Amino acid sequence: MRTSWRALVAVALLAGFPVLVFLVVGGLAVTEYYFFQHSGLLAIKLAIVAVPVSFALLKALFAIERTRGADLPGVPVTPDAQPALWALVRELADAVGTRPPDAITLISEVNAGVRERTGWLGLRVRRREMFIGAQLLAGLRHDQLRALLGHELAHYTNRDTRLAGLTYRGRRSIEKALTGLGGDGWFQGLIRKLFVWYAKLYFSVSAAVCRRQELAADAASARLAGTAAATSALREVAALDVAWTFYLDCYVSLGWDAGYLPDRLAAGFRSLLADDERSGELDEVRRNPPDRETSRYDTHPATADRIAALEALPPAPVRPDGAHPASEILRDPAATLEAVMTDGLSPAAKAKRRLDWDTLVDVGLRHNSARFAADVLAGRTLTEALDLLDAGRGAELADPESKAPSSAGPRAQREFLVTSVRKRLSVVVTPALVEAGVARWKLSWSGPAELVVDEPHAGELPAALDAAAAADPDTAPLRRLLATAGALPVPS
Repeated sequence: MRTSWRALVAVALLAGFPVLVFLVVGGLAVTEYYFFQHSGLLAIKLAIVAVPVSFALLKALFAIERTRGADLPGVPVTPDAQPALWALVRELADAVGTRPPDAITLISEVNAGVRERTGWLGLRVRRREMFIGAQLLAGLRHDQLRALLGHELAHYTNRDTRLAGLTYRGRRSIEKALTGLGGDGWFQGLIRKLFVWYAKLYFSVSAAVCRRQELAADAASARLAGTAAATSALREVAALDVAWTFYLDCYVSLGWDAGYLPDRLAAGFRSLLADDERSGELDEVRRNPPDRETSRYDTHPATADRIAALEALPPAPVRPDGAHPASEILRDPAATLEAVMTDGLSPAAKAKRRLDWDTLVDVGLRHNSARFAADVLAGRTLTEALDLLDAGRGAELADPESKAPSSAGPRAQREFLVTSVRKRLSVVVTPALVEAGVARWKLSWSGPAELVVDEPHAGELPAALDAAAAADPDTAPLRRLLATAGALPVPS
């Protein structure tokens, strides 16, 4: 009952928004007419301010009706193209007592949602659309997908109060209207503050409705898929979000500077998720989903609170057929997920050439290591760098931005210098061995790419680097190794 009253107040505030606009614009018009009757100068001064303010307010108001919602990037799927997915969505919509969406689009995000294109300040629904992230289909189980989609559809169920759905849509409408208000000057600022205050009042009231609606939608998802599936879906979405960000930053970008991207985005992501080491790391995220700070204006409760609320409800049984991968619901899942994730790339990314994963890692890290080596050498050749060490000028190869603490004694200073030179010398030697064909970078889903050096060079390399970077340097072993490998000319 309390939620219904809050929703009723929110709808009343939503309906009052255009009333407030017309009151302000009408008040300005009446004041302008009064000034025009008594003082042309005052009328002109007021018009300079009132006309743009009125225009902005009316434009912001009518923009709500004109805006039908921009088309989001993604791959639309028809019932003929993905019959099993559409059948599941229709089944869930019927189960929660709402009509299914008019369109389903697969997007390259760790997200799912339902959007309604509306009119009359969000009071009339024109078209309903569902968006499903390819990453979710790649990483969830079928029962978790069922819980997730059931949650989204339950936002608009007829079993919940219709007013809750109106407040959810009205929030988006007022947000759009506020983006059209701006301008300089104290009067424009005063008008904007008035409408911002009104919006905050509406958001505060509607946010409480939306949060309760989220919990109600969670409860519906538990009824549809089982409590365990609903709670694990919330945890898994958090883990997939972390995994996708990590995948983009640490894997997809490996060949970026060299001009390449992997040719199988979806397959790579699924390989990362299937790796035992990575899955173990993601278990910590599943156990403790990260949460941002919440405020009174947030529409979603914290994930931990949502999980706790679900676990406090009478447990709903788990469906017996939900353990298989969610991707199996797709027709040709590998090609479908690849098409969606590729569609989500930026124009700059789409312009990159594509390589298989093994080649990409080797080419990308070969390029990066050569660039890092060039920074260390600063215009010198490898031979000239080794000559510096023999001349006792190893400090010139050390990292100039890394210095030993001023309180360190002479011995500690030398050890610090040796460590820096050893690390930077390794950076220089690595691309030389790679270019000579005796070393290569190997892909690993469990950790960073591994530099594989052929024998006997692999066994000899650590000691040779230690000797060359020592306080009393001896570069002869490293020179012999590099010459044998073909990375340096054989001395005559």
